[in-house]
Amino acid sequence: SMSFTVAGQTVHVCYGRPSARGRTMIGGEAVPFGTLWRTGANEPTMIHTPVALSIAGVEVEPGTFSLYTVPNAESWEIVVNASYSQWGHEGQYTGEVEEQEIGRGTVAVETAPNHLEMFTISYEGENLVLAWEYTRVGVPVTTK
Repeated sequence: SMSFTVAGQTVHVCYGRPSARGRTMIGGEAVPFGTLWRTGANEPTMIHTPVALSIAGVEVEPGTFSLYTVPNAESWEIVVNASYSQWGHEGQYTGEVEEQEIGRGTVAVETAPNHLEMFTISYEGENLVLAWEYTRVGVPVTTK
């Protein structure tokens, strides 16, 4: 997990950290382009926020949300969902779970200068940064 501060309040992000182990992950068999991904391993990535936020342009009230993504070569779709108790495997993203989507936003992909073995989420400036292998995605997170 990791935490960051917005408007004087602590936001927590809980996620699984898979390793590449010599495999091509993003755009490969494990995380193919154009397909919904749980944004980590095991359970879906969850954001616990005590304040109202805008996440990739998706407005959320205080609470807990799951964060899925749809990776592509040049942009990622960020999916914010009110359902967070389902197992993270994409096959568990049923119609019932999909109906609880708060919204989707799109962010650009950057190329990282160095290979990152483990999927990592950090907070830089006003961006939640999703990074793995040579891919970095900055997801704007601001107060409403």
